[in-house]
Amino acid sequence: MRVITLDSHNFTAACRDLAREVAASGFTPSLIIGIRTGGEFVAREFVPFFPASRLAIVSLHRPSTASKSPFRRVLASLPRPVLDLMRVAESRLLSLLPKRRVPRVELPGELTGALSRRVLVVDDAADSGVTLLAIAEAVRRVRPDADIRTAVLTVTTASPAVVPDFALYRNRTLLRFPWSMDMKRQ
Repeated sequence: MRVITLDSHNFTAACRDLAREVAASGFTPSLIIGIRTGGEFVAREFVPFFPASRLAIVSLHRPSTASKSPFRRVLASLPRPVLDLMRVAESRLLSLLPKRRVPRVELPGELTGALSRRVLVVDDAADSGVTLLAIAEAVRRVRPDADIRTAVLTVTTASPAVVPDFALYRNRTLLRFPWSMDMKRQ
């Protein structure tokens, strides 16, 4: 398992590489759904590649995300190799926990009324895959005939609940994003 740090420039380049992969497949979404927060940033980078697509953002957070915020200042002071080891340790620990059940997600009314047939659900990473699966199932309940595809920058576990259709990294690579709590600010 390795950790790659993406500053703003490299993050944008990675998102564009992923968008090019989707475009090269021949899939042209009518609707791109970004999962807030990381998936929103990725989805916004997709817009220039699919100018005819609508963009929607939905919220669905993992419970572990909020519990990390008190440590932001401490994390920022640690050397990058230590932060990398901590990321790998956290990932391994989380992989030992039982998979969470997929929460039932209700899409916002303004989104359900305008769901298109070709939908691309975008997130920054697929850890357990539960978030991607929850959004895809919510779309399927509202629009059973939808052609739903998923895209992430990285798949961090060996067997997520849903295997994304598109991913830059499928080899359990952990990415440190510009908004990550352990991102070193210059």
